[in-house]
Amino acid sequence: MGLLASATFPEINALRETMSFIAASSVEAAARQFTSQMAQSFETIVLGRVFLVLPFARLPSAEQAFARALVQGDPRLADATPCLVLVGSRGREAAWNDRGSSVGHRAIPLLDADHVASAPMLAKLLGDLNIKVAAPLTGGPVVTRLLPGGLNAAFYVQNASTAKDDRGRSVIPDQAFANKYGVNTVFGMGGSYVDGTIAVAVFFTTEQLERMVVDRYPSLIGNFKMATADLMNEGRIFEEPSK
Repeated sequence: MGLLASATFPEINALRETMSFIAASSVEAAARQFTSQMAQSFETIVLGRVFLVLPFARLPSAEQAFARALVQGDPRLADATPCLVLVGSRGREAAWNDRGSSVGHRAIPLLDADHVASAPMLAKLLGDLNIKVAAPLTGGPVVTRLLPGGLNAAFYVQNASTAKDDRGRSVIPDQAFANKYGVNTVFGMGGSYVDGTIAVAVFFTTEQLERMVVDRYPSLIGNFKMATADLMNEGRIFEEPSK
């Protein structure tokens, strides 16, 4: 297909069918296939990533250690704390094809609303996808799932270099990355499994995409969820470490 902007609906539907029949032994392996298929289909994708929102207690030990270090042992981090966990990655640099090589995004604790608001891209991602993080000490759930099981939502940043949030901060903080690789539009998609687990995919592209173009793609995350629903139900999320 080449360009995201010029892909036809029949071509996108064919891609959806491909995503529906991903065969993998874990959600992690399926996420790797998902991002690889997108990168192979669209040459303008610089980096693609898939995340899950999981409670800290469900993370492998390496991800737990990463999360603790990322928040510098913040006492708000508990077993029930939701974390945005990287499960699949594909990009133009070899290191981006191994989620374990991620320096800052391997497991991001969502401590509370204030913590999320301090990170511009994270705040916009969760806001666009209708994922609400509760304020501290509310006594309620930290993450409120506003995505019904059948609904998928889109994340959209038209221009990575110029987009600002309501505080005047760059929505894409790593401007060196955006400039080096010519990143223009950043978009994503999210949806929830039946058990409430949220899946999110994000793509950094060199194309300038209008919102109406981006809105063609959120259904792809639905196909990914369908392909991995049994794996989620069976708890086969992460690959077993090599022995």
